[in-house]
Parts: sequence; structure tokens; C-alpha cells
Amino acid sequence: MSKQQRYKIPDEYFFRLHHVRPRFKNDVEEVLLYVATSISEMEVLPEKEFNDALNKVLFGFKKNASSTQKTIDNWRTEISALFAFIQEEGKHLQPSKMAIRLANNQYLDEFFNYFLYSFQYPGGHIKSHNIIKQIEAGVKFKPCYFILQLLIEGEKLTGKPFSLTAEELTQCAYFDLRVTRDGKHPKDVAKMILKHRADKIEYDHHYDQLKNEKTGAYPSKGDVCRYAGDILDYMVLANLLQHKGTGYYYYLNDENKEAINFHSNKAVWFNHYDKFYKQKEITNPEIAVIEENWFAFVNQFDGIEAFAPHLDQAEQENISALIQEYYSRMTGDRKVPTKIIGDYGESLILAHEYLRTKEKSNRQHLINKIPTPLGVGYDIQSVELEKKKRYIEVKTTKSRKAINNNRFKLTPNEWDTAETMGDNYFIYYLVVNDDTKNIFMIQNPVKQYELGNLKVDKNLVVEFSKTSGQWEKLLEIRN
Repeated sequence: MSKQQRYKIPDEYFFRLHHVRPRFKNDVEEVLLYVATSISEMEVLPEKEFNDALNKVLFGFKKNASSTQKTIDNWRTEISALFAFIQEEGKHLQPSKMAIRLANNQYLDEFFNYFLYSFQYPGGHIKSHNIIKQIEAGVKFKPCYFILQLLIEGEKLTGKPFSLTAEELTQCAYFDLRVTRDGKHPKDVAKMILKHRADKIEYDHHYDQLKNEKTGAYPSKGDVCRYAGDILDYMVLANLLQHKGTGYYYYLNDENKEAINFHSNKAVWFNHYDKFYKQKEITNPEIAVIEENWFAFVNQFDGIEAFAPHLDQAEQENISALIQEYYSRMTGDRKVPTKIIGDYGESLILAHEYLRTKEKSNRQHLINKIPTPLGVGYDIQSVELEKKKRYIEVKTTKSRKAINNNRFKLTPNEWDTAETMGDNYFIYYLVVNDDTKNIFMIQNPVKQYELGNLKVDKNLVVEFSKTSGQWEKLLEIRN
């Protein structure tokens, strides 16, 4: 029997990339949403005061009340360093634009797109001495951009959807300086992966170089591949990739071509480290002073339409047709524009309201999306079956998997309007994931607060309980 062929990155090209790995990886969507919502209205504070306030937030998550201070400090560092939730203002700290945007719209897939768009090696998400090591090795690498190009090139070569594993990405690209330093083309990496599969070649994981100096322990295969695996998983959460099979094969999510094309065609690079590549000696203080620029860079991007959640074509056509039908029936006007004005969640709720009143009301012409600039304190004007109006504020959480979030923010104007409208005011908390779309309906939130069914803090962060309202399935049009 012939000996199994093995592939190993030549030692002179092996360089291990790494980044902060959150201890809450399995709960990353819930943790980020919880923290963003909690800190988004925090004031600019001295570092110690800000960290103390954030610690209280982290101790309040799930079972963290019994966690050690060290664990909470680690969480705080990871949230700050990797996900850029905190920005420096001199010797003070404040919530970042990344955190505020996530708190306001609760679109987790959009958040991970922004995160991946700016993520690179070297970057301020790791400590200065590790940045220096990457610069000295010549590393200049944007993983999300490269991975998308790799999958696109693999698809061209095979003529069908191309997938890869975290192990293949690690051993053929992530830890290979010919890719991360020298810019080896993704097409050549795809060819290598295909050849290794055809020849049934297994991978040698450089256990000798990755041995833990303190304990003498060798890493598992999963530990070796975990950094590349993290980025692949974040790309799944961003809806750029899908995965399947044992050990996870990752492939392009063809339903999100707009975001994929944006990442592929508009790569950005943080260039503040570039001047050090020709420098013989680099010191930690020189790198440390750049950290503030890194977090400003990460937080400079906003309003990227390709990253915002979209209705798919069938949803758009169905909702437009539904609204056209009702307006025509109610008003006799057959020249109604079919374009839906409003964001993703509001459009779905608009259709829900038409369907909810479909059989029992002849006033669908009164169901309207209210233009944001009017600032009336609600998003949609709808109707009751009796001769009353219903005023709806829509809050939407969109994530890849089902998460247990029961918190959202209101503005002072929305709270004041709720107080004025009383029982006619509703909050529709729309929860969307890959499997379901459900609404938690809260009627008269001010009254629910007075009854003790809602918690509302000084920044109008609302925490609801099952006694605050009721869950209903989103009504959708099906072809």
C-alpha cells in the first residue's frame, strides 16, 4: 500500500496569521446586539468610567452575573479590539459608529459586512508587537476580498459552484506568505486546491512550529484552522457565504450578489502601516499611536446600499402587486406607482397590514408608509377593523440564525407619540432569520411600562417580556 501523500507549506513561506478570538463566538450575534443597544447612547467618558459602565452591561448578559472580573475584562477587550465598538477621543472613550448603527437598525448581516469590508492584516485588532511581526514578514492581506475572489475563480475553473473548507483555506492561502505577502493569484490557489483533491492529498499542519512553548502541547487540527474558519463563519453571518456538509464546505451565496460584487470591486486598504515595511527596526510605541487612526478608519464607512438588507425580487413583486391591487380597488386609480418606499422591515410590515385587513376592511387606501423626514414618531399608518387608525413603529432584527433578543431603542419623539396615541400606538418588533419571520406586537407601550411589563432605561432602551404583547407570524404573499 502506497504511503498517503501529504502537503506542507514550505517552512520559508509559513507564517501564522491570527486575530482576537471572542470567547462568546457561539453567541456572537446576541452579544454584539445586546452590547450595541446598551452602550449606543453612552456619553464620552474617561476610560475607567466608560469601562466600568461597559462592565456592568456585560455582567448583565445571560449568565454573566457569576462570571469573574477577568472574564468580563476579556469580553470587553475583544468587543473593543475586534469589532471596533469603542472609539478613543483623547483620553476618553465613546461608543463607535459601528455600535450605534447596529443599535439603531439591528441588521446583523449588514454589521458583519461592514466589519469584513475593513478587516485586514495588519490591522489594529491585534496588539502592537503582533502587528510588527506581520509587517516584518511582509504581510498585506484582506481575507474577505481574497476568499470571494478564490471562490469566484474556482467556479470559473470548474463551471459549477466551488466550495472550500477552513483547512484548505488555511493550508493553501492563509498561512502561506506566497499568498499573504507576495500576492499569489486566487486562481492559482483554486487550481492547487482542486489538484490536491484529485490527488487525495492530506495536509500537514506545521505542528512543530505551533507547539505551545509553555505547556509543550500540540494544537488540534481545528485549532490550526480556526482563524481562517472564523473569517469564513463571519462571511456566513454577513450572508456572503453559505455552508454545508460535515466539516463545513463554504461556498458563495448567489442570492447576495450585490454585496459580493461590492466587496470584490471596491476593496479598501488602511495604509498607515505601509511606511514601516522598509524600516529596519519598528518599535511598539510607533505602532501604538496608529491605533486611534485604525478605529477611525473602521468606523468611517456608512450608507453602503449593497450591505443593507433587501427584499428579494419575488418579495418586491408580490408586495408591489398587492398594494397596487388594493389602491386600485379602493380608489379606482390604476396609475399608482408600485415602488415600495421604506426599508426592508417596513416594507414587510406594510404588506402584513394589507393582508391582515384583507377580508374585513374597505379602508386599505389609508394604509401608508410615513416618510421619515416628517418625524411623526411612527413608520406606518394602518387601520383597525373598526373606524380607528393604527399607528405602527417598526423595529426589525435581522440575523442568520434565530437569536433571543428582547431589546430595542426608541427615540424621545417615538416615546412621546406613544404617550399621545395611547391604545392606537403599536410597536411591531419584527424578527427575521433564515427560517422564520415573526412579529412581537406591543400595544400602548407606555401603558405596558406603567404595568411593569416593559423595562425602559434613561436612554429609552426597551426590554420587553412575554407579558408585554404577543407573537404573531408575519403574513406574507406566496406565489
